[in-house]
Amino acid sequence: MKTLGLIGGISYHSTTVYYNLINQLVNEKLGSNHAAKLLLYSVNYADFKQLQTNNDWDGIENMLSDIAIKLENAGADCILLCCNTAHIIADELRQKIKIPLIHIADETTKELVKLRIKKVGLLGTKFTMENPFFAGRLANVDIETALPSPMERTLIHNAILDELSKGSLSSKSKEVFQLVIQNLKEKGAEAVIFGCTEIGMFIDQTDCELKILDTSIIHIKAAVDFALSTT
Repeated sequence: MKTLGLIGGISYHSTTVYYNLINQLVNEKLGSNHAAKLLLYSVNYADFKQLQTNNDWDGIENMLSDIAIKLENAGADCILLCCNTAHIIADELRQKIKIPLIHIADETTKELVKLRIKKVGLLGTKFTMENPFFAGRLANVDIETALPSPMERTLIHNAILDELSKGSLSSKSKEVFQLVIQNLKEKGAEAVIFGCTEIGMFIDQTDCELKILDTSIIHIKAAVDFALSTT
């Protein structure tokens, strides 16, 4: 079994989902007392958020690359960034390590191709919705990205930073998410990407008319496949 290197803490609430589900899936596949081999480096989210607020992506890249190198040196066979927004610097981070980085947007794009979806809504922080690291990958395989309106993006962004990152979501904010998803459907979206690892903790398929693609679940399954692969 390969060793997974996880960079978590962004936020720690969704990182617990990664830890629990990775081990659960490995146990389901191997049975008995099997669990995943992994190394977890959990960052102080306050440090990440301050750099993000300052729009200091070079600082974020340096911080996360240093952590990735530490995990590689400790024996990790791959790196997972347990956060969608952090993938803004993933391509730069890849240049500094010798092991694979399992990219959350790449794996989600593969899933959309399998489902033959041609237009998809994208929810996440403003950084995720407006930066090309996600929509650009979708465009490369002829999948159109439908985004919320600018005002809706602000509401979603604020709910993520002010509530989801703290492990909660008010009923009012949940209604905002549901309304935005409905509006994406009216724009022609066939499904919606939960491009924030915390969204799926509070909103599930029973809450939505559109098919949900939870990036954290997709990312976790890809990581387990890698860990158990023989190549």
